[in-house]
Amino acid sequence: MKRILVTGSNGQLGQCFAALAKEWPTLEFHFCHKAQANITNAEQMQRLIDKIQPTIIINCAAYCQVDLAEQNHALAYAVNATAVKQLAKLCKNAGIFLVHFSTDYVFSGATTKHSAEEPALLQPYSETATALPINYYGLSKLAGEQAMLDIAPMGLILRTSWLYSQFGPNFVTSISHKLQQGQALNIVDDQIGSPTYGPELAAACLQILTKHNLAKDFTTAKLLHLAGQGQASWYQLALQIQQLQFKYQQPLAGYNQKQHQQQTGTISAISSQQWPSLAKRPAYSALSSAKLKQLTGISLPPWQQSIAKCIKKSI
Repeated sequence: MKRILVTGSNGQLGQCFAALAKEWPTLEFHFCHKAQANITNAEQMQRLIDKIQPTIIINCAAYCQVDLAEQNHALAYAVNATAVKQLAKLCKNAGIFLVHFSTDYVFSGATTKHSAEEPALLQPYSETATALPINYYGLSKLAGEQAMLDIAPMGLILRTSWLYSQFGPNFVTSISHKLQQGQALNIVDDQIGSPTYGPELAAACLQILTKHNLAKDFTTAKLLHLAGQGQASWYQLALQIQQLQFKYQQPLAGYNQKQHQQQTGTISAISSQQWPSLAKRPAYSALSSAKLKQLTGISLPPWQQSIAKCIKKSI
């Protein structure tokens, strides 16, 4: 039986793994949050590894507050880069398989034009695309990737995009709650990514860990993309949330669409320049997961299907 240690268990992705644990009886899970062992403390992590003796570590711990990272460089780097380096060394020395998650924000979001008359070519980023972060969060996550690749334990780095779930604060839960309160919302429409449903990301990760010969297929750390299929702007995603809320609430509440629109908030599109924030976001950061599908046969559904599943569970 594979013994799996999941760090960052109180975070959004950690909770997604915890919710799935009962569906994987052949795996022995151990969930660890910051109070039990801080991943920035190498000695604490060594003691935890000695106690549990995991065959796999899934690192869900991360500093994910993009704007606050601009003010807290040291903390963001300690969690997203230095701790990953330490964890990779521990895993390499003990022969433990390490799974680590990264972000589409390692990319600049720059697009190219052949001429002034032709539109920008928006092609989802592949693993071979040049990473060039435009905010400190992305910079710290890229440093963590590079450290793990340099140390090269058995392992897998999964870059994902625009993570959401029914757990904890995220874009989907925030927008859903504000709409139910009847708030008028201004949502950025010039940032595009690949919305990814956390429970599906976690399930896909576990499929890789159970269906593949890890020692053979991932002798040293590989970097792969795994995100929801397709792409959307934050504005498009918000509109989809609003439509799905009406779809699933209507049979329960018994009101028509006009009444629903009167009782929920409105959504207006704005530009990134109209939304003040400390950190710059890439205008385009959709990810291609084609390589992972080719190697493992695993992919995530179109984001429209996944957001519907999430909203239905939340109603």
